[in-house]
Amino acid sequence: MKIEYQNLSDRTAALTEIWREVLGKEDLDETSDLLDNGGTSMQALRIVGKIYDVLGVDVRLRDVFAHASPQSLSEFIEVSQT
Repeated sequence: MKIEYQNLSDRTAALTEIWREVLGKEDLDETSDLLDNGGTSMQALRIVGKIYDVLGVDVRLRDVFAHASPQSLSEFIEVSQT
């Protein structure tokens, strides 16, 4: 995991930016659900790739769907990386 994203709030903020970029919606926040905001499987795949590029963390597609908000996914990463 890249050092600048080790704490929960920084990682959540980075994931929120990824959601905004991939979904094309600037008004999304840390609780915005991928599916509730029209996210598709292809967009979820882009999110997986961007998470690796930005955070250096491998997440699976099913993790993105199971933890469909930036906050939820960040908390999942926190628990799964320790």
